[in-house]
Amino acid sequence: MLLLEFMPSRMQVEMDIAGIIALLGSVGLIYGWHFYLTRIRQEPAGWRNRISLSSLVLASTGALLWPITRMVAPKADWSSYVGVAQQLHFVESWGKIAVRILLVAFVLCFFGRPRLIVPIAVACIGTTLFWAFSNMP
Repeated sequence: MLLLEFMPSRMQVEMDIAGIIALLGSVGLIYGWHFYLTRIRQEPAGWRNRISLSSLVLASTGALLWPITRMVAPKADWSSYVGVAQQLHFVESWGKIAVRILLVAFVLCFFGRPRLIVPIAVACIGTTLFWAFSNMP
């Protein structure tokens, strides 16, 4: 019985896995940009290189929209709940836009350079999970 007290619940395990994927999203994005700037940039511009660059730019845009949305969101007083609905609606609407941008980047990454498919895909999925978890009230 003592062992059962230390066993994590299924929901906790699922949240931990999703959190790890969200953290790996930033690693994938950093690796993708590093690989592009160190190796691909010196090569002649081909269609796969352009698609990889487009996918990286879109994934970065989806990730950068998070802090920008938080900075320009309408202010809310959470003690009296004045303006909370407007703030949540604003952040949720920009979250939908960011997730759609990340979806386009996710689809595009499969047509780009083979070495960048997995990092960009993980970055898109991780950033989407980060958006979803950070918008939970």
